[in-house]
Amino acid sequence: MRVFKYLFFALLFLIIAFFAYGYFFLEDKVQVSRSITIDRPAKMVFKAVNSMHTFNEWSPWAKLDPQAKYQFTGPEKGVGSKMAWQGNEEVGSGSQEIIESVPNERIKTELYFDGQGDDPSWATIAIKDLGDKSEVSWIFNADFKGNVLGRYFGMMMDGMLGPQYEKGLQSLKQLVEAKPVYDFSGFSVESVQSQNVLYVSTAGNTNDDLSGVLAEAYGKVTMFMTTNGIDFAGMPMAITRNWENSVWEFDAAIPVSIDAIEGETGEIQLGKTYEGKAVKYVQKGSYDQGEASYALLDAYMKEHELEHNGMPWEVYVSDPATVAESDIITHIFQPIK
Repeated sequence: MRVFKYLFFALLFLIIAFFAYGYFFLEDKVQVSRSITIDRPAKMVFKAVNSMHTFNEWSPWAKLDPQAKYQFTGPEKGVGSKMAWQGNEEVGSGSQEIIESVPNERIKTELYFDGQGDDPSWATIAIKDLGDKSEVSWIFNADFKGNVLGRYFGMMMDGMLGPQYEKGLQSLKQLVEAKPVYDFSGFSVESVQSQNVLYVSTAGNTNDDLSGVLAEAYGKVTMFMTTNGIDFAGMPMAITRNWENSVWEFDAAIPVSIDAIEGETGEIQLGKTYEGKAVKYVQKGSYDQGEASYALLDAYMKEHELEHNGMPWEVYVSDPATVAESDIITHIFQPIK
């Protein structure tokens, strides 16, 4: 009996020591943090992390259980974007929701893990802008609020969670660095005023040299203007009406100061150009780069989440007969909502 008595008090002492050490020496609040440098601007990193709907594109846990089930709710991005999951023993089940979103600086999410009580944990992705690069930190915070067992669990969290955060940041780096970097320095958003124009509607195949089609159309308009004593009020422009299957349907137009035309005009029409907000791109160089310029315009629209509000038009600022090809300036406008 005496042996059992000693064992009982020894066990009691260990239990008391266990809880006393946890209560007096271990911290309630635990933080796990890992960082990485990504060779892309902060805005590109922020766009990749500001949505729970795309979290699995770089999440380390998505690879641990390819059969896990996910449910996405809330907005596509920003505050309220939420993901719930159910997986195997390695990934468990729970939910994660963005509760704070500061453009190009950080997002903060609130996490609930099933079977671990009603208290949440938090994860923050902080982005430090380094110009063409970004320093990205993934930080996990938990508060055990006096729970001694939780405090002991917190001692193991860095070893358990840290390696996964490192894998996730590496995947995020690969994902973001795989995306192209665009030079949007020639773009601006402007409010454009309507102009009266004389124009001829025509079309041409974009696989062919369109200079002859343009020359013929502008020749008709300028001939009409000369015959009727009408002066130029701006540079020639081409207003796209349709672009499909390599066929470009457009109006070859010249701004004028008249409000009406009388008599027989033939193909010549008088109209007004678009008025409102538009993206403007300043293209410098050969007209042959038009396809690349419109692809860059599409990328700009997507990057800045802008909506089209009609077909684009081009303004031919330079006279190719008087300037070198490398110095030709063309303004491309895309109406937006």
